[in-house]
Amino acid sequence: MRSVKTTLVFLILLSWAISLLQTHFHIFRDKPLMGYYNKKLPPELRYFTWKRWFSSIFQDDFSSRLNDNIGLRNSLVRVRNQFDYSLFGLLHAEGFVEGKNGYLYEEDYIHEYTGLYFIGTRAIEKKLSRLKNVMDSLAFYDIPLILIFEPGKASFLPEYIPDRFHPEKRGETNYEWFSKQAKELGISCLDLNRYFLLMKDTSRYPLFPRNGMHWSLYGVQLAADTMSKFFAGFTGKPMPEFHVQGLRFSENSLGTDYDIGDLLNLVCPLKRSPGVYPMVSFRSIPDGSLPALVVADSYYVNLVESYGKKMFGKQDYWYYNSSVYPHQNDIPQVKIDKTNLREKLKSYGVILLMVSEINLHCCFWNFADEAFRAFHPEIRDSRLYDFENTIRIDRGWFRFLVKKSVEQKLTLEKMIRVNAEYMFLSNYQNIEGKGRQDSIEYLRLGIKNNPGWMTKITRKAKKHNIPVDSMILLDAIYSYDQSKKKQ
Repeated sequence: MRSVKTTLVFLILLSWAISLLQTHFHIFRDKPLMGYYNKKLPPELRYFTWKRWFSSIFQDDFSSRLNDNIGLRNSLVRVRNQFDYSLFGLLHAEGFVEGKNGYLYEEDYIHEYTGLYFIGTRAIEKKLSRLKNVMDSLAFYDIPLILIFEPGKASFLPEYIPDRFHPEKRGETNYEWFSKQAKELGISCLDLNRYFLLMKDTSRYPLFPRNGMHWSLYGVQLAADTMSKFFAGFTGKPMPEFHVQGLRFSENSLGTDYDIGDLLNLVCPLKRSPGVYPMVSFRSIPDGSLPALVVADSYYVNLVESYGKKMFGKQDYWYYNSSVYPHQNDIPQVKIDKTNLREKLKSYGVILLMVSEINLHCCFWNFADEAFRAFHPEIRDSRLYDFENTIRIDRGWFRFLVKKSVEQKLTLEKMIRVNAEYMFLSNYQNIEGKGRQDSIEYLRLGIKNNPGWMTKITRKAKKHNIPVDSMILLDAIYSYDQSKKKQ
């Protein structure tokens, strides 16, 4: 027993010694961890002050910095991850879960599929109505704008979703409402999500990989072929011809087919599924190919180099309508210059707005609103509307309100609205350049929070047989107009 304890102590001291040597001399190669995280700078004693010491700020900061820079940290993290996964099935990649038969999912896909992320019809109808207006405005200049629904792994493979998410109890979903409303408005649309589902039982090879979050690289080729033919028919312009020369088979999934597996940062990689990878060649590329603007999420990363550069004469890829590809991961990111946006949009031959199931609650990352205002500069949205948009796009904030809406048994639409109203009222005095809409919204919320005024409003609404919310808005508009007359 004593020899066992001695051996254990020796191994612990040896590991500490090796870690200390690695910290200062970097003897071994420590493979970087996959994923995004902010590594802190090494600890420095020059930050020591008695004030920081007695408030524990120095100790906390020193400890976290030391933890981020300890020798062989990456390897130790992988050992911890492997231990938890092998013994308990725990994943240390935030936002990812393991389903049945070892299928990995990004959890947000599941919540979109089950309807937990449904944002309500009001926001969807407004975004699509504006998108239709932009589409009609661009059509005047013979510039097609095409909305493309990309597929989602949860809707494609619901049979492997863990039972704890209750995939059999689905509510209304963003995809169902977006696709339905887009069709009713006559929006030019290519539904790759529906196309993939139709191919599910007939495709010879997997369209979604077991260990990846995006469509498989085999599925990418089918999507590109469908898009190219759709563009040719829709625009009347020739598109480059490409064909699959052959298929390369691999015992292990490659590239993005294993992107979730990489993020798990395990010592022993997961059992990789065999992959099929098309070898594509382009037979002809027509002269004068359309210059394209692609506003899309990360699904288009699989298309931009291999297919996009061939399909379009010029290609600008606005990653999440925020940063410019291929600089989206630079620090700092290269942001899109949207000055004189109307003229920028008119410079393209075709505009593609591509969104996957997981991002539908983001409502195109404000692209529809920005493009709409570019063609209608006289229209200004209230800051309340901007706060709602910010909540839907901010993943952390959005997920927090999803959880809160479940706990309080409120619809997610209502929860977003209530929090946006709170932010609007809290920041109202500091809003620069407040317009008429802001003032009316401020008055409207003031009425709702005034019991006496609300009693009168309720009576008036009943008398005129109109909804209470409509009466509140009418009173707010009247009060604003009267105040302007007195000035």
